[in-house]
Amino acid sequence: MNTPNVIDSNNGCRRGFIQTRMQNFGWTMIVMGASFGLYYLGLFGGVDGPLRPDRIGGHLSANGFTNQHLLAVLLTLMSIAIVWNWIYNGICRLLGRRMTCACRAESADGFCAAPVRRERPGHYVCADGHARPDARFHPLAKGTVAHFMWMMFAIFSAIVYYLM
Repeated sequence: MNTPNVIDSNNGCRRGFIQTRMQNFGWTMIVMGASFGLYYLGLFGGVDGPLRPDRIGGHLSANGFTNQHLLAVLLTLMSIAIVWNWIYNGICRLLGRRMTCACRAESADGFCAAPVRRERPGHYVCADGHARPDARFHPLAKGTVAHFMWMMFAIFSAIVYYLM
């Protein structure tokens, strides 16, 4: 069983095969425990409990929650899942965060790439002392989970719209 070592994101040390398997087993046990708990609370409909779907629906309808409300919630969550990183990147750009030095250097990629701080508007200084009017911004991109979330909300919204 020759598996490559996994680099731990906490401190950069390498974890071996056994440590990786034990961590994955631990996560599996946590998810299984949560699933058993939700099952015995009735969320999946097999056991009579406080989270039984027909009871949840009855409480929501008694409070005036309709299909239009559900569609509005799903569309709002879809919109948030689509634009959250645009808002985050806009705030970071305005505050001067996630910026590195754009000074040419003899490094592998040709740039200094040291973190910069904004001295005054339009003037950045890096840790190496380079003072430049521009800096490289590194935007945060959406990952697999974020794309899955907005597609899931879009599909659920289409289903609710179809059933209305």
